[in-house]
Amino acid sequence: MKTLFTITLLALAIQLPAAESAKVTGTLVTPKTVKAYAGLELEIRLYEYHPFIADKPADLLGKFNQKNYAHKTGAETKTQFIIGDASNIKKGMSYYITCFILDAKGKRILMGEKEGKRGLCKVLTGGNPNKVNLILRDLRK
Repeated sequence: MKTLFTITLLALAIQLPAAESAKVTGTLVTPKTVKAYAGLELEIRLYEYHPFIADKPADLLGKFNQKNYAHKTGAETKTQFIIGDASNIKKGMSYYITCFILDAKGKRILMGEKEGKRGLCKVLTGGNPNKVNLILRDLRK
């Protein structure tokens, strides 16, 4: 009887999917048409939130920062990033990232959007990706 029980447990363990990691990778692109900038800060943040609790703020899970971020008009600038960690995705939670280029005073100069489309950049759960392509949009207009 012990052998049958052990075999059953092993079979179940093999069929269970591995827990997914709360890590997002991606590429940030500054199009060649964006005005040149230098000495700014790139900030990408990963947040976790409960989709059915409206009055609870999202929790910051990770940050990716790069100081002295620069771009020259006429050439595309690409930056690879990894944000988050190997902790497991929590059941029932949702995730999103934000991406901004900040000046020395913390003012948002440019904003990264998933595939260049406006709206919240949801990731990791609900069929959303763990790898994204962000395209910067100039907010200085």
